[in-house]
Amino acid sequence: MQALRGTDPRHIGPYRVLGRLGAGGMGEVYLAEAPGGPRLAVKVVRAEYAEDRTFRARFRQEVGAARSVGGSGSYVARVVDADTEGERPWMATEFIDGPNLRDAVLEHGALPVEPVWVLAAALGEALGAIHAHGLVHRDLKPSNILLAADGPRVIDFGVVRALEATALTRTGTVVGSAGYLSPEQIRTHGRVGPSSDVFSLGAVLAYAAAGRDPFGEGQDAVNLMRVVARDFDLSEVPEAVRPLVEACLREDPAERPTPAEVVEATGYAARSLPGRLRPGWFTAAEPVRGTERWLPERGAGECDSRVEYVAPLTLPDGPAPRTPSRRRLLQGLAAGALVAGAGTGGWLWLRDGGSRGGGTQSGPGAATSTRSTPPPPRPAVVEWAYGTSEIAEDGGPCVGLSPDGRLVCFGGVDGRLHAVTWDGRARWYPDLGDPPLGGGVVGTPVVTRDGAYCLHEFGSRFFALDLKGRVRWKRVFDKDRYGALPVATDFLVILTTSPSADQAAMRAYRPDGSLAWSTRLPDQAADPPVVADSMVYINTSRKLTALAAGDGTRLWTREFDNDFPGRPALVGETLVVPAAQAVYGLSRTGEILWQRANTDLDDPETFVAFGDLAIATCPGRLVAVDPRDGSTAWTVRGPGDLERYSDPTVHDSLAYVFLGHSTLYVVDGSGAQTRRLTFPDDSVMAEYRPVIGPHPRQGLHMYVATSNGIAAVSLTG
Repeated sequence: MQALRGTDPRHIGPYRVLGRLGAGGMGEVYLAEAPGGPRLAVKVVRAEYAEDRTFRARFRQEVGAARSVGGSGSYVARVVDADTEGERPWMATEFIDGPNLRDAVLEHGALPVEPVWVLAAALGEALGAIHAHGLVHRDLKPSNILLAADGPRVIDFGVVRALEATALTRTGTVVGSAGYLSPEQIRTHGRVGPSSDVFSLGAVLAYAAAGRDPFGEGQDAVNLMRVVARDFDLSEVPEAVRPLVEACLREDPAERPTPAEVVEATGYAARSLPGRLRPGWFTAAEPVRGTERWLPERGAGECDSRVEYVAPLTLPDGPAPRTPSRRRLLQGLAAGALVAGAGTGGWLWLRDGGSRGGGTQSGPGAATSTRSTPPPPRPAVVEWAYGTSEIAEDGGPCVGLSPDGRLVCFGGVDGRLHAVTWDGRARWYPDLGDPPLGGGVVGTPVVTRDGAYCLHEFGSRFFALDLKGRVRWKRVFDKDRYGALPVATDFLVILTTSPSADQAAMRAYRPDGSLAWSTRLPDQAADPPVVADSMVYINTSRKLTALAAGDGTRLWTREFDNDFPGRPALVGETLVVPAAQAVYGLSRTGEILWQRANTDLDDPETFVAFGDLAIATCPGRLVAVDPRDGSTAWTVRGPGDLERYSDPTVHDSLAYVFLGHSTLYVVDGSGAQTRRLTFPDDSVMAEYRPVIGPHPRQGLHMYVATSNGIAAVSLTG
């Protein structure tokens, strides 16, 4: 730690500044503490960046994303506080007491082989945690890894994408640390996926094991050329570690191991690793230069760097490979399958042949179906993830798709409507808030051939954008706030308003923004309307109302006495209506055909037509109901987590539904489970309905909500 200078602040937000830790590309770094609280490393943004609106907007997004990562057991330094709106924005992370890896190696030489294995396992766990939240670090290097007594920590969560907005896109420079950037990061000017971090991990492990940079030293331009030309030296890396390093440094991102495969190759697991992490775990057998101390005497400061943060994934990175054992991985490498700079055989051969690790699970899981034995669960293959901010709506569909499936749109709490291509590339993201600050909450849009339609600021504004992200028109309402997501008919977009029970209405807009019709409703509507066969159905308090979609004529209203109806499904000629106490069957004219107290259902909110059945989710299960009498046709039961589930999505002849916080079930019309896809804990938002869309090359994609955006899941294979 360095003494404070006269120009350094003495307080940053609520924290008292104790000293300087260093300086990075984003700004100054200080050691600070709150009264009675822990010590923190606080980064204060440079003045030139603080004045840049683009930087500020991205800084706000990235801080929000970073706060979802880190903490106990993750080997990632946690972001605990931030001020993104101050004159000099700042961000505070937990302070890690220990040297960074570069200082430790410079002071004492290369790590022994066993500490390198431990380092590889812990960093693999750290990258896995980062990638599970839809993020990429982008600047993993020795100075960004602190060696604490209880294990390494990945640090320097600066604002990569914000820095790119100021340096990269304006000057054409590469944002990152030469010698630890991946080839694709150099060639594509920073557009990378998670395997880019794995390349950097390989370079870090080579440095730790050999005591020198694998791509040499010198000017940045020379080192960048060496990375692209694959001109690296691993001659000093011990033979036991070299195969794993070579695998990480493969030129093709698809052929590198995943972080989970790196952990597997070390022979450690998440539970066994902490047993090796005790004070002195990284100590060399005999220090260089004869000193008896491993920790460097100087403070573990921050080396100059132009990048210091995790950033959202922006590129697909191929199917997640299956995990080989450490023994199998190293045998394949030792046999020459993965020589650096060789062809494309080795790692793919390990994926496709022999033992397939996680892909060979067998036996029934926690969920059961009353119709068939469920298939074994399989890890979901995430093609790409796009991180921005938390999705705004509480449940409902996670995205809106253009009719051809090539444009994926979603809103969030950052005030923007985001549009992403089918392969994960950002198309546009206009801020719909008022200048100069912008912001606000944007709901999930409905997308038609004319463009995207979305609500902003809790329904006080309704926006229409074209398919290039330009605002075509908007409607601003001081009193008649919209109360639910918009839905579309063939030619109209329909919304409900909910200012009060005596003024509730439904409105339909044409593509040009003109009002096609407006109809008063008997009460406030909390749910989106249901459009089926030229009719619009809306549930309001104890009533269900049917309107003609073309002109808004109110055709009938059915009152349910002491029951509260939900969103119905039209199955054949019967409207199947969920309610708190029973299931109802109505004719198209609103007459009650039957009423049944179905004990398999627990206050379902929405029925969805599924072939000749109506299906609904309720705590812990998916239930199919016969529209003839309301009896149960079949049930799929989920795991013990009863509070996390989504409404079902029907595509072609299959239904897709989350039951539990991390498992998605795919079910056919007979109730048989065709597949179960598992996700890392808390990586997906199971309350949001998955959306199925066409993939121009791979058949189908499934889109799911994550804690800070969306992810695309492969449905092939």
